[in-house]
Amino acid sequence: MVQGVGKIDPIANWASITDPKPVVEPDNVLGACDQILGRLEAMVAKAEAEAISLVGVEGMHPVVWGAAGRLWRDGHFRHAVAAAAESLVAALKARTGRNDVAETALWQEVFSERAPAPGKPRLRWPGPSNDREVKTMNDGLRQFAPGVQMTIRNSAAHGTAELEEQAALERLAALSLLASWVDDCELAMAPPADGVSP
Repeated sequence: MVQGVGKIDPIANWASITDPKPVVEPDNVLGACDQILGRLEAMVAKAEAEAISLVGVEGMHPVVWGAAGRLWRDGHFRHAVAAAAESLVAALKARTGRNDVAETALWQEVFSERAPAPGKPRLRWPGPSNDREVKTMNDGLRQFAPGVQMTIRNSAAHGTAELEEQAALERLAALSLLASWVDDCELAMAPPADGVSP
């Protein structure tokens, strides 16, 4: 505001500084510029933070983000995690053809050390079974997958408190990682009872 003139744009009127009676003084223009820069920097920081957040969630495994996306965007983080976990279990059931045991038991069975049995296929990390990395991955998945089910899916599905965004993001990341590893595994089927390959 300039007394006797009213509201003015200091940027648009900066050229008047050199006039005998300028509408604005240099300090007015510099102050306005500082405010504008501050606001622009805040807008850039907010946009960058939102972009990082979107890259983090939208880059997740499609089974996970496909189920969680709409709920996530609406701010329903616990429900997004629960939906993603349910979607991952549904994908596992579809891949293995299993729907005969509870979810935690299913994870335990598909990564079991036991050989596949009729109607009970196993998931195995690809590579020779005597390879140290393959053995480590199979052993780790045997523990990680049921643990994810019990700690992430069950707490999200049965809890009532909303999750903070960061906590939900971490849970989605664990689900996404498990989904990717499941995709990377080979499905080991029991040999046919008559010994003839299908």
